[in-house]
Amino acid sequence: MAAVPTDRHARTVVLPLLAVAAAILLQAPGPAAAETTAERGYRLLLTLPLVPPTLTEAEYFDLWQVWPEPQRAAAAAAPPAERRRMLLERYGFQETPDRPGPIPQQFTPDGKGNLSENCLSCHGGPVGGKVIRGLGNSLIDLATFYEDVAALRAARGIPAVPWPEGVPPPPESPVRGPNNAWGGAIALLLLRDRNADRTDTLQFPAPTPEQMFLPTKTPAFWLSKRKTRYYADAFIGKSHRDIMQFIASFAYSGEQIRALEEPFRDIYAWINAVGAPPYPGPVDPALVQRGRLVYLRDCVACHGIADSYPERVIPVAEVGTDPVRALDMPRDFKLHLGEGWFGMDGATPLYPDTGGYVAQPLDGVWATAPYLHNGSVPTMWDLLTPSERPKIWSRSDAGYDHARLGVEATAHAEMPADLTDPAERRRYYRTDLRGFGNQGHAYPPAGLPDADKRALIEFLKTL
Repeated sequence: MAAVPTDRHARTVVLPLLAVAAAILLQAPGPAAAETTAERGYRLLLTLPLVPPTLTEAEYFDLWQVWPEPQRAAAAAAPPAERRRMLLERYGFQETPDRPGPIPQQFTPDGKGNLSENCLSCHGGPVGGKVIRGLGNSLIDLATFYEDVAALRAARGIPAVPWPEGVPPPPESPVRGPNNAWGGAIALLLLRDRNADRTDTLQFPAPTPEQMFLPTKTPAFWLSKRKTRYYADAFIGKSHRDIMQFIASFAYSGEQIRALEEPFRDIYAWINAVGAPPYPGPVDPALVQRGRLVYLRDCVACHGIADSYPERVIPVAEVGTDPVRALDMPRDFKLHLGEGWFGMDGATPLYPDTGGYVAQPLDGVWATAPYLHNGSVPTMWDLLTPSERPKIWSRSDAGYDHARLGVEATAHAEMPADLTDPAERRRYYRTDLRGFGNQGHAYPPAGLPDADKRALIEFLKTL
């Protein structure tokens, strides 16, 4: 749910902290015509900077200057439009038709040459090459982006802003797609008291390195309307304040964060109004009907159907999927979040010990690959065939596998031995890494005949 999953800009931002804090804009340009609250929320994401500047527009368009060869030479020789495309591809960003200009949807400009990350950094993504509003961005590579920002600034003699003493820095994801939003949120709230005011005293025990790295796939916003609780383990009731934890920049005072509550009410309304995209291809009606019977027999008890959604949390011991996100998040953080301002001063329901993962609604499931909470399984066919799930795989950025229902992926026996560029290595999903395992979710336990898998996949296209 993170717009800015960590305070990464605190390590790289050019402006002094006071100037950064003063740069926030509390009003966005008005609409040309009347709009709903939800429409206003989406407009605010694209026009109202919600966090201090991440970088300048000029810096963004100059990032290619620190790329390794031969990418740098190719960018230098490319016309401007092609160079912009190369920037988007390297970082997993996208331009949006909903805001004119070449600024990626992941950033909001302030009109003064600065760019701030927004919720669409992780919650705006494409499927089959088409941008889908509110879709989790399975292409995002913020680790490479921030490495390049730091390298560009170092080359220009711009010092990084020191990281706060005593706060463990959250690691970036070694794989593109999943993010460590939770490591960032934990770091930010370590220095926020229960009124959301900035403090220099740790507010709960400093987490271990393992607790600071909780890789998670970004969920689609359109699932929110079906839920009463948020996140992969459903540990807290949903509210507009809860999602504001992800903008709690070290550079902001509590007053500045609280002043953004009204815009976030609108953003929250948009999140809960986003609709699931319909499957773009043809379906076989007879196969859909057969698949519906398979779904009602094997899937509906956990995932629900139509307006019936059980919001059932399945213990890790039962579902068998990678346990890191469900079991390693610090309980002290959950309590601090739920009992303070972000948790409506304790009024938001809190479930700190779920010990498992919520079975998600499957609205628009065709668009939400890769699957499982950590995005470790490229297609629905792979999910339904646990013994054949690839251990290492890469994907195309724009391809889509309609037969297997998921991203267009290639399995690999091992990592290429000569691949040393970190950005290129992140394009390979490695399920042997901590938090990235692809095990579990072996339902039904006895497996399905291939004919039933094909029918079930055809039915899932219609949800």
